[in-house]
Amino acid sequence: MKWLSADGKIDEREFCAEFCAHYPLKYVGGRFYSADGEENAENVKAKVGEIIFQSGIKSGIANKTVNLFEALKLFCHSEPLPINPNEIHVQNGVLNTNGKFLPKKEFCINRLNVEYVPTAGEPERFLAYLAELLDDEDIRTVQEYLGYCLIPSTKGQTALFLIGSGNEGKSRLGVIMRDMFGGAAITGDFQRVENDRFFRANLVNKLLMIDDDMKMSALKSTGYVKSIVTAETPIDVESKGQQSRQELLYSCFLCFGNGSPKALYDRSEGFARRLLILTVKPAPVGRVKDPYIAEKFIKEKSKIFLWFFRGLQRLIANNFCFTVSEKTRQNLADAIAENCNVIQFLADEDYVVLGEGETASAELYYYYTLWARRNALEPMKKHTFTAWLNDNQRKYGIQADNHIKSNFGAGEARGFRGIKIKPN
Repeated sequence: MKWLSADGKIDEREFCAEFCAHYPLKYVGGRFYSADGEENAENVKAKVGEIIFQSGIKSGIANKTVNLFEALKLFCHSEPLPINPNEIHVQNGVLNTNGKFLPKKEFCINRLNVEYVPTAGEPERFLAYLAELLDDEDIRTVQEYLGYCLIPSTKGQTALFLIGSGNEGKSRLGVIMRDMFGGAAITGDFQRVENDRFFRANLVNKLLMIDDDMKMSALKSTGYVKSIVTAETPIDVESKGQQSRQELLYSCFLCFGNGSPKALYDRSEGFARRLLILTVKPAPVGRVKDPYIAEKFIKEKSKIFLWFFRGLQRLIANNFCFTVSEKTRQNLADAIAENCNVIQFLADEDYVVLGEGETASAELYYYYTLWARRNALEPMKKHTFTAWLNDNQRKYGIQADNHIKSNFGAGEARGFRGIKIKPN
């Protein structure tokens, strides 16, 4: 041991050099990385302590371990590792999205816990499970999205939600994803992306976040979710006890729940348009649950990986536009309407006629609140309702005007042309 002198003194530089000769590491942005991706800092410290124990040193081991661990951070300090959205780092090399494979490990941010085996074949058990869970067109969507999760990219600009009433087995998909992605994925709470300012730091350098039991409470804000799903520039993240910093996040969201995500105050379509909402089939009557199904999926994960990869290549060939079934399009329309009940009000032909007439804003709001209460819905506040109509004039063929004849008093008032209320 060149780093330990006869009188027990430690040459820290020599120790770090010998350590890295056996365990090549880089220290980037406060994290250690090896050729297998991110390394747990406590595991690195434990290796340092183990070497000190084996050296015969008998005192001050804890302090020496801490000091050498800190020295190792300085010795291994490196510029940020390159992130290539066309490369997938697997256990036996690097797979390019064009299909070329390099059978050599390189330092990387994320390495998947799966090998690339081009002759692996079809994942028959997994595909049988999906056929029982989803319609054929929706299976194509899932294939493309899970393939999309393999690369550090936000070009798809969407998040995937699998929705059902329960007991369909949809969360089994999350089990194989967690095993395949290893340290490149985290399990988390979709709500915390918005509500917990420290949680977003957990998404740094992660390909995937899985929420296997999404809460049904509405999000008070949607800005961070929208920014992460479509991130093209760094956003602010904060760790406890540290100064906030700018990071480029590229995490995909895979969420399972009993209903679509909702926004409490965001009435725009910007939030809902970033969602792929797939409804799963009800569990077949008399189905016998297989408690080992996840383990069976894991045994064929090299085959599943190939299936994901084909979905990714199809998505790239389609310019990152996902295959979307008519049912899924309707799910999105329903989510938008549910998030903003003005849409449902304007679509109710028993109340509203579009394309003719004129109506003052106060009169529109009165009938809107009447409609909402009759349908057991919470009406928007008046200024929010009017602002929403102003923002969506072109979509509904209406035009704001300050000279609308009012039925709620003499004279003219603010309102809209191209819309009238049916007498009830």
